[in-house]
Amino acid sequence: MGFFRGFLAPFRGGAYVARHRLWPYLLLPLLLDFALAAATMIASARYWREELAATLTTSPVIGWIFLAVMTVLGGVVLFLVAQPLLLAVFDDRLSERVERSVRGTAPEVPFMASTGRALVHGLLKLVLYGLALVVGLGLTAISGVGSLVGVGLGAIFLAYDGFDYPLSRRGASFGKKWAYLARHPAQTLGFGLGATVLYLIPLAVFVAPPFVAAGATLIFLENEGNARGGRADGKPEGPQTKNGDSKEDRAVGGVRKSAEM
Repeated sequence: MGFFRGFLAPFRGGAYVARHRLWPYLLLPLLLDFALAAATMIASARYWREELAATLTTSPVIGWIFLAVMTVLGGVVLFLVAQPLLLAVFDDRLSERVERSVRGTAPEVPFMASTGRALVHGLLKLVLYGLALVVGLGLTAISGVGSLVGVGLGAIFLAYDGFDYPLSRRGASFGKKWAYLARHPAQTLGFGLGATVLYLIPLAVFVAPPFVAAGATLIFLENEGNARGGRADGKPEGPQTKNGDSKEDRAVGGVRKSAEM
């Protein structure tokens, strides 16, 4: 159940944003996404045009085809690497808004502290991205399984991206965030694969990060509510009396007293 619940969570996040009309939280990130896409494509085109200058002169047709392919691939890679850092603050605010909507409250973290932690953890994550890329390329050259390893590592990193926001509001360290994912392996794998599928939908890459953040927040709150023995909003199950007992407990107590008499 954890795998399928995790797989559906990114899509639940999108549905939640639509149902509660949280589109204003996506407006500025969308504009930044479009600007980033243009910038990364331009940077990639300039780089590969210099690298392929000789080929463009000797074999123009092949050179231009190769230039177009490498420009797109390079631009996409740069975009996917830079996007989480660029949108981290906005996705964090959306995640907090979702938590407040579900629970009525959310842990308050100073803006500068939250932003600084997000940037530091984002840089640490980029280091891991680089190591994963090296491992994937190495395995591809040796055994040909690098692509599968790359997909698996990418899914795990997407899961980290999503759960990073609710965990950061609770002051979790970089290591504790990974420990949380390790404690829920099926959920983590399912969530990462679901987020990967969401990213593969045409043009969904521009709205995928906030949807992923919202979905991770929802499932995190559900897990936290279950751990407390209550609902996702943090309240205990069943109506309560003044002394904290539920109505069901009072009914059972009354039956026992009658039996004793």
